[in-house]
Amino acid sequence: MLAVALLDKTVTFASAHDSARLKDPATLRERTKIHLLPDEELEHLMPLRVAVLEVTLVDGTHSVRRVDNVRGTPENPMTRDEVIDKARDLITPVLGAPKCTNLIDKIFDLEGVVNIRECRSLLQLS
Repeated sequence: MLAVALLDKTVTFASAHDSARLKDPATLRERTKIHLLPDEELEHLMPLRVAVLEVTLVDGTHSVRRVDNVRGTPENPMTRDEVIDKARDLITPVLGAPKCTNLIDKIFDLEGVVNIRECRSLLQLS
């Protein structure tokens, strides 16, 4: 997945589940540059979700970044726009763009929903 993220500059639900893409020669070339090393010290920190990324560039520049609370955890919450973008990425392929937009609008305006049954049709496949 990191190889795809490097190529695309993002990760989507679709890219994470595209098995053909993961076997693509360009992806495989990127994978040769990546080494995943388990760290037992970080495992002991669970349920905290800590990530450490070390990058060495072609010119030898080395950079390390540790994130103690990955994005989307209570300590590092996503913004409203990030939540909406993630919802669109996950819901649109299943329900379609119009239903996805209507569902998101309803959810962010639950106080204005007179009858919760209004939302049922938005959760069903056509």
